[in-house]
Amino acid sequence: VDNRYKVLEVIGTGAMATVYAAEDTRLGRKVALKILRPEQAQDETFRARFKREAEAVASLNNPAIVAVYDTGSFDPSQSYGVDEAAGESTLIPYIMMEYVEGHTVKDLISDGTAVPINEAIEIVSGVLSALEYSHANHLVHRDIKPGNLMITQNGQVKITDFGIAKAAAAVPLTRTGMVVG
Repeated sequence: VDNRYKVLEVIGTGAMATVYAAEDTRLGRKVALKILRPEQAQDETFRARFKREAEAVASLNNPAIVAVYDTGSFDPSQSYGVDEAAGESTLIPYIMMEYVEGHTVKDLISDGTAVPINEAIEIVSGVLSALEYSHANHLVHRDIKPGNLMITQNGQVKITDFGIAKAAAAVPLTRTGMVVG
């Protein structure tokens, strides 16, 4: 992808994008590559939303928020390994992010077993700390859920997927009869 990223495997899919484990061939490190779905790339609204996500997260620097390292777009006809992009002529936007070794909170709770209270407190504390930082920087995530919370191999929480985040100054946080996120 973009003559720089070697796609290794799919690690997540969503309505708007697919996330791949990839290798940054210039820096020789494993990264997460979030690529807008080709059908969404045809739509200016989705491209603008994707760009806002990259800009918003790139402005944050917190150990509990997945870091954005780079953004760009590529011609899928010049790339290999991204099957869903094959045959499209529109440039496909991507966000290159920190790769997180670990698992999601969704994975942690999927079998219905209770999470030990001390571990649960650590997870919630990490999430609240990251949200406090994000809100202090005028960015509201709006999609906090177990699938968007990663736990690293050493137990640190990382918030992912700021796809529907909004600048706090741009959106009133409360409106009668409206669910924001």
